[in-house]
Amino acid sequence: MAVQKEKKENPVHIPMRWMRVEEAAQYLRVSTDFLNKARTTKNPNIPFTRIGGRVLYDRHALDSFLESLEKI
Repeated sequence: MAVQKEKKENPVHIPMRWMRVEEAAQYLRVSTDFLNKARTTKNPNIPFTRIGGRVLYDRHALDSFLESLEKI
């Protein structure tokens, strides 16, 4: 009988620097639909990078974006 290792979950999730749409939406606590609409309309102009067909969000750029909103 093979012994299965239990998968331990990390209770504190630290996102990677580059996040997919779903991860960035969770990080910002918005819906994926909101991010997709913001990307196409540029309102608000949330920074993202496109590599091939993949859309990625940089955690540092998102943090800077949020900080710029605090000053408004």
